[in-house]
Amino acid sequence: MQAAQCGSKSGGPQDNPVAALYGNGTYPWADQMVNWSCVYNVKDYGGKFDSAQKAAMSNGGGGVVFYPAGSYTFSSNIMIDSHIVIRGESTGNAMAKKGKTPGPLSPKTVFHCPHGEHIGIFNNDPKGMNFGVVNVELDGCAIMFWPALKTVSSYNLKTYWFEATDVEGMGSNKLVLGNKIHDVTYQHPDPDDKSNKIVWPWRFSMALASYSDNNTLVANNLISKAEKSMKTTVNFGNKSMTVTYPTDNRYGIDVNQLFLGGVIGKYSGKQCPPEPGKLTPSCAPWYFRRGLVIRDNYVYMNGRVGVSWSGGGDGKTVGSGTQLYNNHVEVAAGTTCWSVTGSHIATGHDTNENRGYNQQGFSNNLTMNTGHINRQKAADSGYMTVDGEGILHQAAGGNDGLRNLWYKNDLSGGSTGYLVYYKLFNVENNQLLENTAAKGFTIGAVVDANHHNVAHNTCKDNHPSCTGM
Repeated sequence: MQAAQCGSKSGGPQDNPVAALYGNGTYPWADQMVNWSCVYNVKDYGGKFDSAQKAAMSNGGGGVVFYPAGSYTFSSNIMIDSHIVIRGESTGNAMAKKGKTPGPLSPKTVFHCPHGEHIGIFNNDPKGMNFGVVNVELDGCAIMFWPALKTVSSYNLKTYWFEATDVEGMGSNKLVLGNKIHDVTYQHPDPDDKSNKIVWPWRFSMALASYSDNNTLVANNLISKAEKSMKTTVNFGNKSMTVTYPTDNRYGIDVNQLFLGGVIGKYSGKQCPPEPGKLTPSCAPWYFRRGLVIRDNYVYMNGRVGVSWSGGGDGKTVGSGTQLYNNHVEVAAGTTCWSVTGSHIATGHDTNENRGYNQQGFSNNLTMNTGHINRQKAADSGYMTVDGEGILHQAAGGNDGLRNLWYKNDLSGGSTGYLVYYKLFNVENNQLLENTAAKGFTIGAVVDANHHNVAHNTCKDNHPSCTGM
């Protein structure tokens, strides 16, 4: 029965979807982030999200804005307030993945956004708290829970990456649960250059991002293969060609990592100590936040990175930081990387990453994640794209590899997929146990001959055996 002091006439499901899937008390903050029984049915407000959200904030200090089964079309961003959860029709306990394949998750509430515009669900307050999205299929709609970055004057996509100098806050308690996301792209290689007529994906498009000072649960989401197809013509000097537009050439899930890159570049060697050491919890605390969980997701992509994140633990315990459990990343096989920017043909090192998992921070816990990782053919050459890591912690991210647990991760089955700490200055107190790389690829540490400290690591029962540790 609807609570007397809150909710609208038609109401909707009042159960706690986090507890239903993972049990009461598993994530206490998510159990309490909103009053799950305060349900505002959007159809009681003429189908207008802003009206339903305003009623929720006025009457009960927040709650659930419920979209019954059906299709809903949006032409601009959905701006969500603190203490609001957008919820679609219940999907029961349908899961996003089944082993290494997509699961039966198929939300009956469908949001449609214009193809190629990279709009979707954004947070109104970059320092906000207690908001999320549950049980919605997002057709062309991204989920973008952004931080507050210094010197940023607008929510321009490119500005967030290149112009930020500090992190002013990221808010807390963010939930992304049980959604299906597909056909997310920004159909322009440079978001700031409106005069450019090239139709090609912006390289930093992503399907799902959540930045948080404390607590994020990104769980049981299906980021699936594009369902739309189109052709585009690109011109490389005297060469013109018509190719399939690479809709899935985008990042999958990003938690506290990719869009902090502009800040990282300004901190490393300045506010933070110079090498070795680089970013640390004392000088860049926003890069080592607690309470981050990424689990049970299926991510399909073609050329970029499946899951990216940073995080930090308690400062002493192996695996006490960001928790990644039972995710799968499928990197498309048999595809061609024609270009990264749409302005010149892919060649040499100017190609995609084709990477499964990209970590930063300390004390990450990667347990029972899987991936089929494949490189792409580079344009019309015989060259294959570079990278192709299964799990990577690299020096370019700006911090050492300390107290991480990699346990029973399986990257076999793809054409590439190795598990490495790459040219970090310090690789210490890590545990690599029972992991499997793709056939012919390595597990361990890749270091320069001098000035690196690799010590006190445990590598056991991996296939192949560890090297460099």
